[in-house]
Amino acid sequence: GLEVEVEIFLGPLAREYENVGLSPFVPLPFSLTFKATDERLDEAKPIDVCLVTITPPDENGMVSFGPQPWFKMGYARRAHQVCAEIDPNLIRTYGDCFMHVSEFDVFVQRERIIHTRESLVELVSGFPLERKTALLEVINAVNPERLGPIAGRLEQIDIHVLRSLYGLDSASEEVRAISDNIMPLIPDGACIQIGVGSPSSYLPRLGIFDNRVDLGLHTELTVPGIAHLVDGGVINGIRKNTHQGKAVAVAWSGSDDRDLDIIDGNPEFELYEPEYLLNPNTISMNDRQIGINNALSVDLTGQICSESVFGGRMMNGIGGQPETHLGALYSKGGRAITLLQSTALDGSVSRIVPKLAEGELVTIPRFWADTVVTEYGVANLLGKNHRERAYALISVAHPDFQKELQQSIKGWLIP
Repeated sequence: GLEVEVEIFLGPLAREYENVGLSPFVPLPFSLTFKATDERLDEAKPIDVCLVTITPPDENGMVSFGPQPWFKMGYARRAHQVCAEIDPNLIRTYGDCFMHVSEFDVFVQRERIIHTRESLVELVSGFPLERKTALLEVINAVNPERLGPIAGRLEQIDIHVLRSLYGLDSASEEVRAISDNIMPLIPDGACIQIGVGSPSSYLPRLGIFDNRVDLGLHTELTVPGIAHLVDGGVINGIRKNTHQGKAVAVAWSGSDDRDLDIIDGNPEFELYEPEYLLNPNTISMNDRQIGINNALSVDLTGQICSESVFGGRMMNGIGGQPETHLGALYSKGGRAITLLQSTALDGSVSRIVPKLAEGELVTIPRFWADTVVTEYGVANLLGKNHRERAYALISVAHPDFQKELQQSIKGWLIP
């Protein structure tokens, strides 16, 4: 049968194939994606054909890749043949994300499809009642043009993912508590990075940045509400050491439709290629870089797992988390923050564990662990020994599991 290798990221669409061996994953930091191709050609896999979607060319023959360029330009410039679909529905972006039409081999023109609320309602009219009702709530809340790119997948896409994608889900009490705990860790003049997922995706909407001044943005991708902070002047980038006055990212993935309305044609927002923007050396050039990412579990030595559950069952790829974490850690005045709710499966399982389960993947090794935040507080791990780390992490674990965790370190970290 056909085997598809996952080189970029493992998310909801690919994880089930990876976990049954049909789609092996390449564990590689985003900034190193093309290192083998560029420097060790005999070790690299050739890029034969690249298929991309682009904007219509401007008066100079330049095209971009819309709000989510990611690695498209990098693959296109290294492929033997490049085929492009011209999509007039894509927004215009700024930064280093442009190619000339002469760099492409084949073009296909996509029809401009104008989606209206009425046409989307008609599209879902034959769906099962429960699903139709949930989708109608989304359709009535979101600009129909922003739903257009996924209109053909409305019957399959997970409703919770859809609501999260458009910033329609609400934060739990645990997430609100985490938000309160992280707020004092964000100084004025900080340059922030926020990873996608929970709890971090809720932070702008919960207002933790609203009372800060002169924030900057240097991030892999974004979350709902970030563009509003730029538009409102909370994020102005004037204290940044690089790309001063600009909000920079690899992609505007994670933006809701209101964010994209602000970003469209706005020169305050710039996109750059991952091998540059996500290089930890680039990130750490900004003082007070604050990296905010999520974890699935953390063990008492500080090992952070953001990729797998129940041993080796993968949920996510590494994404840009190791690079943004490391860049923040090495930034002058910076901090690398890891967020997680203290429990999973309706409170039946602690996410803070004595040791990671056999086969569980370490995304951030313990010697790079910095600050871990749960709804029960903040555990500062930097510079602490294993015993001190264990005590700090137990203090932010769910109270129902603290005694069990304390027992687990006897004969190991304490006599």
